[in-house]
Amino acid sequence: MPYAITSPDGDHDETIAGVHFTAGRATADELSPGALLYFRRHGYDVEQLDDADEQGPTGNDPSAPPTTTKGRSRAKEETTPPAPSR
Repeated sequence: MPYAITSPDGDHDETIAGVHFTAGRATADELSPGALLYFRRHGYDVEQLDDADEQGPTGNDPSAPPTTTKGRSRAKEETTPPAPSR
């Protein structure tokens, strides 16, 4: 899952936890749990990006409706209540 990371200190170019920052911003395809923890503890803004954001909604068709990968939704089943007993 790709990430966008923004430094709390502003404009600097350096590599931290294996991630190269340019002007205080970086993107990473994957982050180790330790790197993710480091960035969050030190005030970096870490945003998890959807894969669809980089490739368009379906990867090729820009007119297709967007798909969501965040969270889970469960369809509620429609059930008929039991008939009252007499």
